[in-house]
Amino acid sequence: MRLHEEIPAADRNPEPTHYVNVDLDVYAEAPLDGLVQALGDEVFVLYVGGSRRKYEAHLELAASHLDMSADDTILGLVGLIRKLSRVHRKTWAAAKRREFNIGIEAGIEPHSFELRLQQATLDAIRDVRGVIVITVYAPDLREATPARRRPKKK
Repeated sequence: MRLHEEIPAADRNPEPTHYVNVDLDVYAEAPLDGLVQALGDEVFVLYVGGSRRKYEAHLELAASHLDMSADDTILGLVGLIRKLSRVHRKTWAAAKRREFNIGIEAGIEPHSFELRLQQATLDAIRDVRGVIVITVYAPDLREATPARRRPKKK
């Protein structure tokens, strides 16, 4: 079924497409616990762990929930990486992947959405040997459906 057939147009009211946050995702063949601890309280740990040469850490800049832009969030994360001690910088450098994952939540409107990063941000990502990943989350149309139309929980 098409979207307009599932929910009457008058009942649709999802949020517009918008930038959500940037996660720092690190994948390595060695444990990342020390690296994460070295980043300190300025990061919020979503996950750190793994085994058998498949380790990963997923982090957010703690201050990023204060309506920071993608540029400011990435530059904040890069600043923390640059402050790492030599031993933790080696862990960072040895990682298989170092991703700055930009999250965007899709909505029905606007028709298009652009998120531009400044050249200084791109240079900073390159300087720490990171890459950009973009994740687009589908709109949650259940939230856009009025309570009277939601199926009852059993």
